This record gives sequence, structure tokens and C-alpha cells, in this order.
Amino acid sequence: GGKTALGIGLALCAHKRSLLMRRQNIDNGAMIDELLNFYGSRDGYNGKPPQSLRTDDARFIEFGHALNAGDERSWMGRAHDFLYLDEATHFLESQVRFLMGWVRTTDPNQRCRVVLGTNPPISSDGEWIVSMFAPWLDPLHPNPAKAGELRWFVSDPDGNDYEVPGPEPFLFPGTKKS
Repeated sequence: GGKTALGIGLALCAHKRSLLMRRQNIDNGAMIDELLNFYGSRDGYNGKPPQSLRTDDARFIEFGHALNAGDERSWMGRAHDFLYLDEATHFLESQVRFLMGWVRTTDPNQRCRVVLGTNPPISSDGEWIVSMFAPWLDPLHPNPAKAGELRWFVSDPDGNDYEVPGPEPFLFPGTKKS
């Protein structure tokens, strides 16, 4: 427990523009209620889709959903410095990767972050999370990660993930620096 509270707390305390999502919009109700309880007021809350909260300290928190493949595109071009996916394994991997691509900010002092709050997959649709986090989840991974260890990965144009030595820019072999 506590995954949703973590996402809400990060949105209320550490980020300026947040997107908190569930696969189905109807499932956002409990998350919205919890956020408003933590915030202590309904001031600044807009209950019309997409539901949102503008806080007194200039934070903007939106609630979204992406039920069907392609629904995630409705968030294209809408910058958020924080993305929280509640029950991430309910989303399609393609939706998660697409949404992660729009996490950004123009504020050099604002950290960008994605949190995938989830339990183990309940169907094969959520198995993508095991391969995405294989160094931490797959005991047969050739280079298992220690708890809390940071690793860096990049995705090639075909969507394949590769581990790289660190956070520095990475050029795939055969590509030219632009």
C-alpha cells in the first residue's frame, strides 16, 4: 500500500505540472478524493474532464486516462514534469512508453520524474513490466541490479532497450551526431 499516496505527495510537494493517470477514468475518483483530502480543500479543483487542481502555490495537477490503444495520444504535446501511472501494469507498454516521452520542463531547476505505481501483473497484458525492469525483477538476468541501484537505458528507433554506462548522451553505432 501507499503507492497512490506517494504519487499524490510528489505531485503536491515536488512538481509544478503533474499528470496522474489510471487506465479507466472511472478509477480516478478514489485518487482524486485522496488528493483533495491531502490538499485539505476543493479550492482550485475542476471536476470537468480532464479533472485538475490548481493549488495556491501554482502547481497544476491533471488526472487522465487512456483506456484504448491510441487514447494516450490525447496527451501529446502537453508537457508535464511528473507522470504518475497508478496500476501501471493495467496500461499497455506502448501507452507507457509514449506518455514517458512527453515528460519535460523548461525550468532547469525542476526535476522530471516518472513513477509507475503497480502490483505484480494480473494478466499477460502487464508482463511488459518484468522485461522493462529485468535487472531488478528477473533473477536470471545476466547482470542483476542491487536494490536501489541506478541504471541507465536508451531505446533505439525500433523500441529496443539497451543499457548504457551512465546518463551522458549516447549515440548508437552507425549514427552521426547532429
